[in-house]
This record gives sequence, C-alpha cells and structure tokens, in this order.
Amino acid sequence: MKKGETMTMEKKQPNKYHKVGRINMTISKKAHIKCADILIDDNHLKHIQKKHNIELSTLGMSSLDFVSLIVGKFNEIREAPDYAYNLVLANYNEKFFVAVISMNYNDNGFWEIKTALPIRKAVVLSRKLIWKRERTPLR
Repeated sequence: MKKGETMTMEKKQPNKYHKVGRINMTISKKAHIKCADILIDDNHLKHIQKKHNIELSTLGMSSLDFVSLIVGKFNEIREAPDYAYNLVLANYNEKFFVAVISMNYNDNGFWEIKTALPIRKAVVLSRKLIWKRERTPLR
C-alpha cells in the first residue's frame, strides 16, 4: 500500500435468492425427495448467463426466464452425480437437446439451483429416472 492510500473494508453483500418454484408434496412422495421451495441466487444466474449466452440470446431469454421456464414445465426428475438432481424439460421425440436444471438440497431447507443448460438427450437418458409426469387423457 502506498503512502496516503486508505484501505476500505467492504462488507460482502449476502447473495439474493429468487424463488422460481417448488417441489410439491405429490412429486416429493413419488420421487422420494424433499418437498421444498426451489431457489436460485444471483451468482448462479450470472454463471448461467455467461456460460449459455448464445443459446439464451437465440431464445430471447434471460437466465432467470430460462430457469423459470424449466421449473414451471419440467416433466422428469433424474438423479445426477454428486447427490444432485436434475429437473428435465424434454420431448425426446423431437429434440436432440433437452433443458436441464441441476439442484441440490440446501441445509437451509430449500432446493438450490446450481446451473441450467441445454444438454444432449443421451446424457440425460443415462441418468436414473426417479419421477416422470404422467400424461392426463384429453376429455
């Protein structure tokens, strides 16, 4: 430090979390996972935006929009490495890529999203399926 300079101590701001959905009791019981809110913090949103900027720009979405879309419409839950779970938004008949969210259960009692990305369906299909949305018949 040079003579005359002052050192300022900045307090680190806590991460801001955004609630984007919930694993409800029905899904929780069938998948054998915890019923809890699904949250994502600003750092993970920035990570998604940075890593997948081209895809998000093509879709005309922000990272929060992309995450919210997947959480709102996911049709599968699969086990993932490192005690994580994937929420999958997929139509395997029409797409080479599917949209996936990776999340872990947080010690504070909620599901924390770590990343969201388009991924090859072969990778997703190799993971253990623990829940799938049942189609309801048209009336």
